[in-house]
Amino acid sequence: MTTTINASTSTGLVQTADTSGIIKLQSNGVTTNALAWATFTGSSGAILSSYNISSITRNSTGNWTTNFTNTLSDNNYSATGGSTVAGATNYASNIVTFGDKGNAYGLRSTTQLQVFNYAAAASSFNDPTAVSFIVFGN
Repeated sequence: MTTTINASTSTGLVQTADTSGIIKLQSNGVTTNALAWATFTGSSGAILSSYNISSITRNSTGNWTTNFTNTLSDNNYSATGGSTVAGATNYASNIVTFGDKGNAYGLRSTTQLQVFNYAAAASSFNDPTAVSFIVFGN
């Protein structure tokens, strides 16, 4: 069941619930907790740890599609992430980016998010040891 705890300036602390099993924290009606997150292996897409991620598919080198367990309320969410390469000395050269709505190159919807890892120093996509990302939104 979703239990929503909302701190409102007009009504104080309000709690509502349904049957989805999710807890949402809100401040003045805006959800403030993570909607989804994951850490996964770059070479396979194997999930190491996650919340609200049902599966991750490796599409090609440095390109994965993540599937949300529970559909998000809209696709106006924010995603951020990072990656780690075992034995690398310059972690800053890896750039994790995400599919954007309206962008033919990447997928961003209420059920899926495409994740990319780009090695700036090599000017190419790569499969890091691990990729981590988090999604915030309504």
